[in-house]
Amino acid sequence: MSSLAEPPFKQFQDLNDDTIISGENVIRAIQEFESKVKVIKTQDGDAFIYAVESNDENVKTFKIVIGRIEIDISINLKTLVIVIEVYVYIPLLGKIQIAKAAGNLRDGITLPITFPPFVKGSLTLKLDGEDVVLEYSVDVHGQHYEGRIVITVL
Repeated sequence: MSSLAEPPFKQFQDLNDDTIISGENVIRAIQEFESKVKVIKTQDGDAFIYAVESNDENVKTFKIVIGRIEIDISINLKTLVIVIEVYVYIPLLGKIQIAKAAGNLRDGITLPITFPPFVKGSLTLKLDGEDVVLEYSVDVHGQHYEGRIVITVL
């Protein structure tokens, strides 16, 4: 049994396999994570945008969560080629990929997303000036999500 004088842990591995050995390291790890997450209030609840580290300096990658929908987006900053993968979380089945597409951000891309009877809708990713914008209208398990989110600025 630990006493109050002992730290609650001796060491901890975070997601990047960095060793966290003190409360200060924990706070830094949380601040680094929070700096990569943007929470956007929508009429249907919060949408979360997480900037994922990329191995290629010319590519920005984002993970967006809206309700039970997860949208993974990669943008090549030189060519403006985009790749979109859409997943849904279904109880007892887990995370299922329901759509995948590639296109050009200048032209925009509209992607129908369906997984009957759980999911029906569409999303559009486009460039509006220098803003990368996601527009979506999706029904998931009877819950409707609709909105427009600025993901990043190029």
